[in-house]
Amino acid sequence: MDDTAAGSKGVLKKTGIFKAFKIEINAPQITESLLWLVFLIGVLVKCTYFQFSTKLNTKPWFSTSNSGMLLSSLSALLAISSLLLLFFYRKRLVAMLATDILLTLLLLADTLYFRYYYNAITIPVLYQIGLVSSITDSAKSLFRAKDAIFLIDFPVFSAGLHLMKKLNTGRHLQKIRPVRRILSAVLALCVSFGLFRAAYAKSTPGAFPYDNNYVINSMGILYFHYYDIKRNVQERYFADHTLKEEEKAVLDSWFKTKTSVAGGRYEGAAKGRNLIIVQMEAIQQFVINAKFNGKEIAPNMNRFINESCYLDNFYYQVGTGNTSDAEFLTNNSLYPLRDGAVYFKFPTNTYESLPRLLKRQGYSSYVFHANNPSFWNRTEMYKAVGFDKFISSRDLVIDEQLGWGLSDKSFLRQSLEKIDPSVPFYGFFITLSSHHPYNYFDDYDGFDVGAYEDTMTGNYVKAANYVDQAMGMFLEDLKRRGLYDNSVIVIYGDHHAILKDQTDMLKNLIGFEFSEYNWTKIHKTPCFIRFPGMKDTGVNSTICGEIDLLPTIANLMGFDAPHALGKDIFS
Repeated sequence: MDDTAAGSKGVLKKTGIFKAFKIEINAPQITESLLWLVFLIGVLVKCTYFQFSTKLNTKPWFSTSNSGMLLSSLSALLAISSLLLLFFYRKRLVAMLATDILLTLLLLADTLYFRYYYNAITIPVLYQIGLVSSITDSAKSLFRAKDAIFLIDFPVFSAGLHLMKKLNTGRHLQKIRPVRRILSAVLALCVSFGLFRAAYAKSTPGAFPYDNNYVINSMGILYFHYYDIKRNVQERYFADHTLKEEEKAVLDSWFKTKTSVAGGRYEGAAKGRNLIIVQMEAIQQFVINAKFNGKEIAPNMNRFINESCYLDNFYYQVGTGNTSDAEFLTNNSLYPLRDGAVYFKFPTNTYESLPRLLKRQGYSSYVFHANNPSFWNRTEMYKAVGFDKFISSRDLVIDEQLGWGLSDKSFLRQSLEKIDPSVPFYGFFITLSSHHPYNYFDDYDGFDVGAYEDTMTGNYVKAANYVDQAMGMFLEDLKRRGLYDNSVIVIYGDHHAILKDQTDMLKNLIGFEFSEYNWTKIHKTPCFIRFPGMKDTGVNSTICGEIDLLPTIANLMGFDAPHALGKDIFS
């Protein structure tokens, strides 16, 4: 080839340093370089969008606190680019585009998942992939118009690939020398390593095992996925999970020396009574005693405060198992997993659970939920927890559809009819109608939300009001059946209702102004505890959570719960 490269379409003249080093500068090569730059910048923008839209990182964009995340994200993309150069020759642009698409899908999935669970997708979460078909409506509601940023680089790719096709790029791609390709890949890896070391030095790796979100905040979402895969491979294939004798001794010592739940003013106060627990879907504490457009959102629960102990500092403690984690906490007084759901990862364990403890006292136990019995792997898990009977959607008449299934009003009424009250019983009821995204209440006319009609704010207020009506009817039904004054009654909300990026709606509802501190403060759900003869009714501001329900109930009903991790709220 001569200096003018006249025989090759799009090749520019070689002069000076380019001629000395035999470097050809041609239009296809320039176009390809620009496409690699678009790949790097485009995916980096998407990574940054995830970090800031989830509020894991906050402005200013290029602050010192964000520098580690940005450097680490760029490092990861350079490493990926180098691998594409090394392992793909003629198809490297196809591989680059395929990688861009895969990373885009992953980042979009992370964004949607985080909006609901406040965690990125992890390997254990993939065990729960079967839930996806059941949460389609909820997933759709998580999309935002600004998520169009995930398409930012694809129009440029299309134009660039079209241009390269016109420039006879097939021949050009084949002519890149292996040495040049390897040197480019090695250079990218070296720069990547340098950026990674700089980012890693700014973080605190010792904190990584304790907080996934800290890993993402300090090192970026791409590094987190690498870290998560590495951690799970180590735990699954290389870690020794055998309980060592010294570890067992520490546990035995702790359980022997921990404060007993027995004692206090209410010890045995409800011995021999029935136990009724209602776990309300997505009802948060801020709806209690709140008014919207001058009307009480939850008048029945507001009245119930005077007939029960209302815990106004009751915090939900769920992980990515959400509703199933709340059930697990209540029935076992054990903490859920950091990643994934106990219901999927440990459904074959034998638990020292509330149903089993009550069975030793001569109780029968029921669990009621108007959803598919396989959802959250409940069929198997309820066997492990020790419930005698599981009443699901298959056992109920779907005479009133609302949201995900049978309406709460019909569900609670039908469920009570399934109980045999001739022997002491434990009934655990899990409601469903107020499940996110609340759009099932668009046509609900039981509560006027005025200007907030057809908004997330208005629909959630309607949902909370509907659940309150269902609870009012349920309490009246208990009275008619003679169960109200012969039972311990516990009613609580299971987890959050409002997503972090939707806190503006709380400004209209309760005057909420977002900050991390205020966000943590509203992680409370209502909790009511009532038993016959209870004297100290009204508000109780003891700080507590779902893990404390089992030991509190055990003390009230006069039996011990030696392996509960929680405390008796009343002691």
